[in-house]
Amino acid sequence: MRNLMLKLWNDDRGALLATEWVFVSTILVVGLVAGLKSVQQSVNAELADIADAVGALSQAYSYGGVSGCAAMSNGGQFIDVIHAPRVITNAAMFNGQDGGGCPE
Repeated sequence: MRNLMLKLWNDDRGALLATEWVFVSTILVVGLVAGLKSVQQSVNAELADIADAVGALSQAYSYGGVSGCAAMSNGGQFIDVIHAPRVITNAAMFNGQDGGGCPE
């Protein structure tokens, strides 16, 4: 049993190869994380552009009336109104004389 343990203790074949695989896999994982983060930012920016384009579509329409032969039809109209959020902030807290920051 002692000889087997000594053989195992002295056997270093494959140790260098395992270390190289650890380094390569670490570099690949770090590169993959950085690449996926940039893909995420690009996709989010593109989806925000699409959302802005859809929100800017005008849904207004109108049609004119018709009259003739003792009959008349009034026209119709719909105007799309953009509802912007009203943001109220506490100017003393957010834009203080100290240039902003957290209140004490």
